[in-house]
Amino acid sequence: MNRNKFVALTWAAVSLAGVTAAIATEPSGKISRNELAVGNVTDKIDIQRSEPTDFHIHIVTIEPGGNSGWHTHPGPEYSVVKAGEIVLERAPNCDPITLKAGQGFFTPGGTVHMAHNDGKEPAEIYVTYTVPAGTTVLRGDADAQCAAEAESPGDTEPPDNTEPPDNTEPPETTEPPKKSK
Repeated sequence: MNRNKFVALTWAAVSLAGVTAAIATEPSGKISRNELAVGNVTDKIDIQRSEPTDFHIHIVTIEPGGNSGWHTHPGPEYSVVKAGEIVLERAPNCDPITLKAGQGFFTPGGTVHMAHNDGKEPAEIYVTYTVPAGTTVLRGDADAQCAAEAESPGDTEPPDNTEPPDNTEPPETTEPPKKSK
């Protein structure tokens, strides 16, 4: 390696080390942290914001047998199940996903979804919404997605006809009557 390249690499390494050391500082004063929830998220997350954004953090409790109803949000939702478990369904494929305490999920803005608690204890979920600044309506009701798709026209039962059909009238014909001889 020639001397100029060596000097340039050395200068770059020393400069970066100096910048890092200058940025990293020890905290001072009294600071405390209280971690509310940790959850492992396996969903793909892709977010880009170029406009001002508001963050809303909620604690949502779903009692046993309860559900959120089908709904959407104007921005992405990041959630961690703190206690209990929920079943999450997201359109369009509606595959039910059971999430237990310590698991998290990501739902893109505008995605129709529903969470329900099929367990025997309340489910507690910590939710963060990222929405355009000034947004005040964080939830919009949506039409049912998955239940309607599960019933195909072939799955419906025919009407119950308890009375036999009335065949006392002759069937209608379009042919003229035959003349008798």
